[in-house]
Amino acid sequence: MDSLVLKSFFPEIFFSLGIFLQLIFNARLINNLKYNFPIIDKEMFTQTFFILFCVLILLLNLKIEGHFSNFLFVNDAGGRIAKILFIVTCLLALPTVLRGYIVQNLNFFEYFIILSLAFFSSLLLLSVYDLISGYLVIEMQALAFYVLASYKRDSAFSTEAGLKYFISGSFISGIFLLGCSFIYGSVGTLNFNDLSLLLSFQLDNSLANLNFFLLLGVLLVVFTLLFKISAAPFHFWSPDVYDGSPLATTVVFSIFPKVIIFTFFIRWISAISNVFFDIKFIFILIGILSIIFGTFFAIKQKRLKRLIIFSSIVQVGFMIAALSQYSIDGMVSLYYFLIIYILSSVLI
Repeated sequence: MDSLVLKSFFPEIFFSLGIFLQLIFNARLINNLKYNFPIIDKEMFTQTFFILFCVLILLLNLKIEGHFSNFLFVNDAGGRIAKILFIVTCLLALPTVLRGYIVQNLNFFEYFIILSLAFFSSLLLLSVYDLISGYLVIEMQALAFYVLASYKRDSAFSTEAGLKYFISGSFISGIFLLGCSFIYGSVGTLNFNDLSLLLSFQLDNSLANLNFFLLLGVLLVVFTLLFKISAAPFHFWSPDVYDGSPLATTVVFSIFPKVIIFTFFIRWISAISNVFFDIKFIFILIGILSIIFGTFFAIKQKRLKRLIIFSSIVQVGFMIAALSQYSIDGMVSLYYFLIIYILSSVLI
């Protein structure tokens, strides 16, 4: 690969090496008898914060755009801005995560390593330009989230949350792959660039079956992404998982996936723009359902964490409604709302 193109992925390369070195160094440190097996919670927080800050500096100074391995991953201006927004969100939320980590006495340095891997996979997802690479990165993020959900090992609620998340996540991954197989069987590609070109032509009437399977595949992929952001009626898993998870993990779940999945959603809709208008009403319906479900279920809640969870479902409904417009104004409204949602979530 051209060295110039490789430089466009330098922040991700630096982040992965930083996580690897952090793991090796701290694993040796806590097993060192000389230091009496120290607890290094605050040191891990400082290291993670410093690595993320360095990644932010690299992203701010990155002027090169490129693509890797036939558009499996793409670095463009829009993706870079989304990455900067995501890293800033991570830096704002990390002190809150540390507070929840200390209050609940988790005391395992691996927590911040797994959290960094979740951040790294999220950063990669902002460069994804193919459904196969998207699936692999989403699964990498999901594996980190399963562990984070069940991290409080002495709590039955945390273990139950991790197990529920794992079962529901595994099921929805199968739905995603089924949708990918329908799309590949219909048009012979899963690359966003190729899909955008192929779907700009209308399929002949004699290929009506292909059109049906293509639409079905697109819907299955869309439902998977809606599941990941806890939109109604795909929110069935989130109240129990978020409520049972440690407080630090609930903060992560309620904020970070929203930034990533909505950016991926915009790329996906751009690739299937002609098909999107056939399913536009589904987005409007799901947006309205999320607002209604989230509002009326939130009124009944007696636990603060569950109240915040249902509140986030309402906010997702507003963002899906903006996404359904598929216009410049809709996208601007979506990101404006997303920034306000991030700030309010961190403050809460």
